[in-house]
Amino acid sequence: MAFYTSDKLRNVCVAGHGTSGKTTLVESLLFQSGIINRQGTVETGNTVSDFTEEETNRGISISAAVCSVEYRKNLICLVDVPGYFDFAGEQAAVMPFCESALLTVKGTSGIDVGTEKAFNLARRYDRSVAFFVNEMDKENLAMDEAIDGIESTLGIHVAPMSFPAAVGPNADSVVDVLRGKVFKYVDGKRAGESALSGDAANMAAEYKTKLMEAVAESDEALMEKYFADGALTDEEVTTGLVKAFAKGTLFPLFFGAPNKGIGTDLVLEAISDFFPTPDNKKDITYPEATVTLNPAEPPRAIVFKVNVIPQFGEVFLFKVLSGEIDEATEYYNVNSSSSEKFGQLFVVRGKDRVAVNKAVAGQIAATVKLKSTKTGDQFVKDKNAQPITTKLIEWPEAIVRGAFVGESKEDADKVATNLRKMQVEDASFRLIADPELKQLFVDGLGELHLDVLARKLRNQYKLSVRIEEPKIPYRETIRGNAETSYRHKKQTGGSGQFAEVHLRVEPNPEGFEFVNAIVGGVISGRFIPAVEKGVREVMEDGVFAGYKFINCRTTLFFGKEHEVDSNEMAFKIAASQAFKDAIMKAKPILLEPIYIIEITVPDEYAGAIMGDISSRRGKPQGMEARGKQQTIKALIPLKEIHGYSTQLRSMTNGRGVYTITFSHYDPVPPDIQQRLMDEYQKSRSQQG
Repeated sequence: MAFYTSDKLRNVCVAGHGTSGKTTLVESLLFQSGIINRQGTVETGNTVSDFTEEETNRGISISAAVCSVEYRKNLICLVDVPGYFDFAGEQAAVMPFCESALLTVKGTSGIDVGTEKAFNLARRYDRSVAFFVNEMDKENLAMDEAIDGIESTLGIHVAPMSFPAAVGPNADSVVDVLRGKVFKYVDGKRAGESALSGDAANMAAEYKTKLMEAVAESDEALMEKYFADGALTDEEVTTGLVKAFAKGTLFPLFFGAPNKGIGTDLVLEAISDFFPTPDNKKDITYPEATVTLNPAEPPRAIVFKVNVIPQFGEVFLFKVLSGEIDEATEYYNVNSSSSEKFGQLFVVRGKDRVAVNKAVAGQIAATVKLKSTKTGDQFVKDKNAQPITTKLIEWPEAIVRGAFVGESKEDADKVATNLRKMQVEDASFRLIADPELKQLFVDGLGELHLDVLARKLRNQYKLSVRIEEPKIPYRETIRGNAETSYRHKKQTGGSGQFAEVHLRVEPNPEGFEFVNAIVGGVISGRFIPAVEKGVREVMEDGVFAGYKFINCRTTLFFGKEHEVDSNEMAFKIAASQAFKDAIMKAKPILLEPIYIIEITVPDEYAGAIMGDISSRRGKPQGMEARGKQQTIKALIPLKEIHGYSTQLRSMTNGRGVYTITFSHYDPVPPDIQQRLMDEYQKSRSQQG
């Protein structure tokens, strides 16, 4: 492969809602570039982007795929990221390191929430954004509605660069606004061109005028020229496009049917002609800082993605942030504090690789056989170099929890170990060994995300594992006050055990407080810590349902001891029994965790979502309209959220997404509390 300087690189993140046509668009762009001679399809599982067994079986993108092509003396790196929110970590890892985002919109249904989220993420990092509206080969595509939907939902003005000459199954031509021509397509390739006339000519002229105005506003010299002459040359418009698009003040929009190769060559030409390079889009803007790409600084790179490919093993995809990365050279991993040798370097195309001997600032490349590296790690040449302290990848918050259980003890011992290995490839899930609930939790971005992880454990690591519903961290507490006493007396020959304690319990919203109110020395000071310890141990294990006890003030106000038989163990036992007795007299209640859930769905599903919230013991907190979307906020018990990701996808045809955050604890309904108490007592009796 030829050597490319930074000004000849184009890194484009192709993103959008699930099933909005990203992978098909990338496949068509590869076909138009000449890299492949036959366009694959998602349905047949033979696309360049979706190359893993899991992707081909499911017919969806699961992992980010880099597809690099040489076109018009440029190296274009297309990164196809999944659209399902379950795999949003892939988009989060890729977006900061592509200078532009090409977002797909399903023409017949308009902009969906996944595309809106991709747009917001791109703008968060100040990435340039273009849109591709597909399905011009469908009868019910309304071009004006598609444009209006994007503009009203996102609050922007788009600049159509192409539009359908006609729509429907027989549509085969698009209008190029800048050149003022109609291009016809046959068998996925441009087959002819003709001049514009009639309504198409008028529409193209109107769009071109708007394009010239938008371009002129980005450059003072062009503005003066436009005011003076009333028009700009095509060359001046292209020059202005480069500046306006890099500044993020222009949002180009294309129409086409990528499944038939219609209109996608115009996108490829646009990427080459005016999409930003690392040279003119140097800054990544984070909330707390800006990271600037500088070719003149010493070598620095970040691994933003690790793909495990059966034929090759782990492939480490990285972006060069400064300097050059050379093959057969050692670099220092500032995250693992270890040196790694970058042996061979590659430019990747799906699962295929093309060898290169160096990667320049701004370039996306890959290497293999790194030993102590994971997604997000930074590399420098000099280990004394200061690392970039800004968090370069901001992972989305997990919304789903599953308990991973090995079928055998041998498998159970290996589950956590191999999940940690998998975090090298996918850093968007969290692993939590919960000693309280005695389960191994995996927090992910959806049930599908967890299912994919479990399948990898089965297929890749040969472990028998299943996902169980996670136990809920209920909490025990009291609503009333009570006093009680307990005498512990045991005589077994020799020294015995004796302790008597009198306790008072009452609610305390601030947490647990132990009060020593002993007067007159009726209990020696050396035994007081044992009383507190006995209470705390009971609180940890629970009193009436087996869950941690919270929010209580416990006062030790009287007691007795024996000069020979009293000891710390006796007082600990007496305290634990007195505490249990007092709690059962103080109106004990069980609390459950309540979460705030925010659900974003198209308008037509809002009613069904509200009904479903009520069926889950949820309490709606409000609804806010955003374009054709509704964001519904509600309070829902954690117990009722299990399985919601799959349910929401089913209810909204994959067009709904949600986030959850912990809010507070609320009392459990009496019937549920009684059932949990009965289950606890039954389990205790079975244990003997």
